[in-house]
Amino acid sequence: MERPTTIHSEEDLAPRAPWSFLVPALPGGFTRWGWGLMAGWLLAFLGPALGWAGHLRRTAGWSALLNHSGESLSARDVWELWENGGLGHRLTNSPTVHLFGLGMVLVLWCGWHLQAARAGVKARLGPWLLGALDTLLIGVLPMGVLAWLADSVLARLGGSGLDALGWLAFFGRPLVWMALIAALNLQWWLCRLGRAAGPSRAYGTHLGDCFMALWSHPIQWGSLSMGGAALRSLLPLLVLMLAWRMGGGTTFRVWLFLLLLLIVTAVNGWLLGWLLRATALFWRHDALVREVSATLEDSVREAQAD
Repeated sequence: MERPTTIHSEEDLAPRAPWSFLVPALPGGFTRWGWGLMAGWLLAFLGPALGWAGHLRRTAGWSALLNHSGESLSARDVWELWENGGLGHRLTNSPTVHLFGLGMVLVLWCGWHLQAARAGVKARLGPWLLGALDTLLIGVLPMGVLAWLADSVLARLGGSGLDALGWLAFFGRPLVWMALIAALNLQWWLCRLGRAAGPSRAYGTHLGDCFMALWSHPIQWGSLSMGGAALRSLLPLLVLMLAWRMGGGTTFRVWLFLLLLLIVTAVNGWLLGWLLRATALFWRHDALVREVSATLEDSVREAQAD
């Protein structure tokens, strides 16, 4: 009997890394679930946007920072402005929290339907919940340790007394934890898709496949987690800095700022949907490769037995 050939010689069945699915995942963001995802992001961040707009509207005249703020404003000064300036209280009041919670529920549910449709599975509640449990078992510990180590290094650098390192720690430490949340989301997406595919494998095999789907490509998944978190944070930050430069002395400026912030929030929702679709395409291809590999291995064992 002729020995089966390897699937690596077949281009369509060769293993592929996550980056290769970014371009195929571009279409599909403007379906009903895609619009729902963006609407959820808008709803979640509507409260903070209105809080910032109100703060600027109450500002008399020019409210810009110093032209050389990077040289004369320390990370400690920014923290004092947030805490003692009352901005934190305005952005975390009860209506804002309720809007954020409602928006995030919409984001999570529409995102699941968007991803499941791209992966070719049913978006049921069971896999959605049990996938989160799987993520707790295989994702929290290794990712949490890496995030804690990175945060500890940045904290030491920030305590060195150098302004440049202080700014690095000020922006880098929140980014580390945002990247952790993004990576846990990636693991959750892979786990719930595996759950939705059906109980065709043992539970340990399912966990191992989901774990390896993420950790077989740590650089690419890590860059997507870190880069996505940085980009989704950078866009609103640029709008906030522009608004601060413009000041809030007129109603037109406040409404312009609010409009720009809502636009970049919708863009962030689309970016999240893009990553959801790319992960779905990667999972579908990875599952196909595993299935074909298992079939070939069974054929080889049968040939050797004969």
